[in-house]
Amino acid sequence: MRTLGLLRLSVFLLLIAAAYVAWPLYTVLTIREAMRSGDSATLAAKVEWDSVRASLKASMSAEALAALETEPGAPKPTLWQRVKSTVAPTMAGSIIDRYVTPEYFPVYLGYRRIWRNTTQPAILAPDPPTALAGTFLDGTLVDRFVAFYARIRRAVFHSLTRIEIEVADRHRPDRSYTGMLELKGIEWKLTAVTVSGVIAQPKPTGQP
Repeated sequence: MRTLGLLRLSVFLLLIAAAYVAWPLYTVLTIREAMRSGDSATLAAKVEWDSVRASLKASMSAEALAALETEPGAPKPTLWQRVKSTVAPTMAGSIIDRYVTPEYFPVYLGYRRIWRNTTQPAILAPDPPTALAGTFLDGTLVDRFVAFYARIRRAVFHSLTRIEIEVADRHRPDRSYTGMLELKGIEWKLTAVTVSGVIAQPKPTGQP
């Protein structure tokens, strides 16, 4: 009986640990889904915007900003060319201040576009097939979570209340996002972001 009790306790503790690890991962998936749908209310609640803006400003080198002008499909002349020509830090800061908000961050990362003063879904290549495509779970939250989990390059707990997660971009294998999440009260929040690779060009209002 004692052995059975210890086994049940071990299983219970393993389930608790698995749920604790999945909790911040689910938060990241929620943020991504909000990016795709333009859910600014969820983004406002799940992201510490001041610290995220500060982390982006600190992480973007002049070389990375110069590379922005090579983004496929960017109109010419681009805003990013002006960033390069005026030497990065000052202009980069103003771009980040403008676009790294609940309303415009999805545009900054290429999930959405500006059309006639409104944000709409960006025209992206079709998503690659997921591991559960063709099954009864196709298109469900479980399917999306499995697909998201497959793109996680690393996840490191720095403490019980801080985790760093690097995720590969679904459409651009040369681009990845690294986020720091912290447990604030009873929910995880994104507090820092760095981007490796080229960021999408925010298209001006009125451009399809």
